[in-house]
Amino acid sequence: MKKNIRDISDFLLEINVEELPVSCVRPALDKLKNAFIERLKTERIAHGNIAVFGTAAVLICHIKDILLKQEEFSQEISGPPRKIAFDENNKPTPQGMGFAKNQGVDVKDLKIKQTPKGEYVFIVKKIKSRPTKEVLRDITPGIVKSISFPKTMRWDDSGARFARPIESILVLLDKENIKIKIWNVEAKLIKGASISAYLKKLEKSCILDQDKRKLEIEKMISAAQKKLGLDEYIDKNLLEETNFLVKSPVLMTGDFDKRFLAVPKDVLAASMSKHQRIFTLSKNNKLVNKFIAIIDGKGRNIEKMKKVYANILEARLKDSLFFYNEDIKKPFSDLTPKLKDLIFQKDLGNMFEKIQRLEELSSFISERLNISPDKRGAVKRAAYLCKTDLVTQMVGEFPSLQGAMGMEYSLKSGEKESVAIAIKEHYLPKGLDDNLPETIEGAILAISDRVDNIVGLLGSGIEPKGSFDPFGIRRNSQGLIQIVNHRSLRIGFQSLIKKAIELYKGKLKISQAELEIKVIDYIKERLEFLTPDTKPLELKQAVLKSGCNDIVGVFKRVEALSKISSEKYFLKTAKVCERTSNILKGAKGEKISAVNETLLKEDLEKEVWKAYSANNRAIENLIKEEKYEEATRAYGDAFFEVLHKFFDNVLVNTEDSSLRENRLAMMQAINKLYTNDVADLAMLPQIVVQ
Repeated sequence: MKKNIRDISDFLLEINVEELPVSCVRPALDKLKNAFIERLKTERIAHGNIAVFGTAAVLICHIKDILLKQEEFSQEISGPPRKIAFDENNKPTPQGMGFAKNQGVDVKDLKIKQTPKGEYVFIVKKIKSRPTKEVLRDITPGIVKSISFPKTMRWDDSGARFARPIESILVLLDKENIKIKIWNVEAKLIKGASISAYLKKLEKSCILDQDKRKLEIEKMISAAQKKLGLDEYIDKNLLEETNFLVKSPVLMTGDFDKRFLAVPKDVLAASMSKHQRIFTLSKNNKLVNKFIAIIDGKGRNIEKMKKVYANILEARLKDSLFFYNEDIKKPFSDLTPKLKDLIFQKDLGNMFEKIQRLEELSSFISERLNISPDKRGAVKRAAYLCKTDLVTQMVGEFPSLQGAMGMEYSLKSGEKESVAIAIKEHYLPKGLDDNLPETIEGAILAISDRVDNIVGLLGSGIEPKGSFDPFGIRRNSQGLIQIVNHRSLRIGFQSLIKKAIELYKGKLKISQAELEIKVIDYIKERLEFLTPDTKPLELKQAVLKSGCNDIVGVFKRVEALSKISSEKYFLKTAKVCERTSNILKGAKGEKISAVNETLLKEDLEKEVWKAYSANNRAIENLIKEEKYEEATRAYGDAFFEVLHKFFDNVLVNTEDSSLRENRLAMMQAINKLYTNDVADLAMLPQIVVQ
């Protein structure tokens, strides 16, 4: 039903803050939008499009066509049974009258309803609708306070915690100011301006929409690169940062002394982007002594700004060149012992002890993957050198260059190229969408580093909570899974985790047995997140219940079973798993050992065991060959019909304990044949075979 234009309006929230870390702006805007969507739904307030805009200094939420009053709502409240609320003469009892009084209604308003439990008393209570203005006044402070950040600060005595101090807020419902207070900050008041007029005024001095602004910056940079005849490459991360630092972007180009091109490419890029957010320029993939900067605001003296930027840049590049020349004075490996002075993590020793563990772990993995002796040597050497750049002056100034400088300095010192590449690659991936190691040496070292991190951090009692993961345990786990699956590395994770725990030599707070379970469970949780969605959703959990020791196998099983999950033979297999599982669940405490054929009395149980004996080897072989579709078909065909007859005619839980235990042993053998190594399909809901 179309709403009357007088019943709707626009809403605007503007939060002005001291400059936020640019990486926080987009997530904060997303949280602001989602929080309003959720709360308005809860409060029964219909609305149109919700748009969020922002820079490092301001967060804005604009809601169109918001209904000016909550939608009406009736709630059904159940009371006592009829026989308690009314006597045999249908007169209300004290209990019935008490229920009516508590709900604020008259006894005559009580209604009777038939339920599966019998006749019950209930009332239909209308919830009064409130003006939207009142609701917004109540919910807006809580929404702002709910925006979470990786790091927060306090700036006054209100107990406020936000990424940066809030300087002012503005809350409008069309032309009307809504007076609210967020911590010690009261909403400012403006007169007479509608929201549309206010936004138009803002847009005269800036590009309000961050996506339009980003596109405009991208176009400006591309046009300048074309004009200069240079490569059309834009650093996407720097583009995102710059976008939230400016409101009205203006481009300028500048240059610097050619002698600084002697500094490695990664160093130049880091020097230029860290402090000044300058875009490097290249021709034929080689850096040139020019740069692009995006500054804020039109009408500025560009020539003067160029000189300022160039002077600052020259000072930065002089420092970088100095750091580089100092770092290469000695062979790279001579710096490695300095890692003894660098703490890895409280209670977990120093970085030199860490690289000793990485040497052992990477050798352990190399042996199991049976790579060549040359590659094993390269992996072990890379493990010894992989953290050395942490004690260089360059990485001390630019932490983002760890790995990149390790590669650069190791090549300068005459190390093998495979060693140098592995040093750089062992930091990959840095996020879900990042590149993965391309060499086996880099992949093995990256896995070793992540397993050591996960075991050490979880073993010292550190755990991620919600989105809070300052030590990167979640990121380490996801990267580990991505690398293993991408390269199809068949590593037994239980033995690898056991080895990693042993290498800590008693430094960990948690016992080995408990920690092994903890780490496997954590990797399993991340696997559930990273494997593709399935139908039904529980199929992933069913696969993971059968083990995640082989990560590649988990992905293969999820993919194969998801493909056939609607097939009749899959449902037959699921039913076999379900029925055998249910029998075994009711047999806790029973002694279940191997099947004794001499105790098979009934013809049907002999038939079931004959089906097992005739098919188990073939099914096991299909599973070993990872032919999961064929194994599922064979399993369903072998057991569905015969077990159906068996359960209809033979009592498993007979009073004769020897017969009962033998029949349970048979059910266990059939169940484990599939669920041990493929999936526990008993976890699927509503398994029906037509």
